[in-house]
Amino acid sequence: MKIELERKDLEALVKSKPPYYNEFNNPLVIKAGYRYSDQYGRNSWDSLSELTDEEMYNLYVICKNSWDK
Repeated sequence: MKIELERKDLEALVKSKPPYYNEFNNPLVIKAGYRYSDQYGRNSWDSLSELTDEEMYNLYVICKNSWDK
C-alpha cells in the first residue's frame, strides 16, 4: 500500500501516539523534544520542526512499536 502524507499528517501521526517509557531515551525521541509534562499525563513535542519528513515517519514507527514490547 502506498500512502502520500503531507508534513501536517506526519505530525498528527506522531502526536497521536506518544512513546512508551522504554523509548524516552531514544535519540530520535530526544531530538524531537518529547516532554512528559505533568501528573495528568499531558505531553508535548517541542522540536518536531527540526526533524526531516523521514525522521518524523521513523519517530512515529518507534512510538507505535514501543507499545508492543
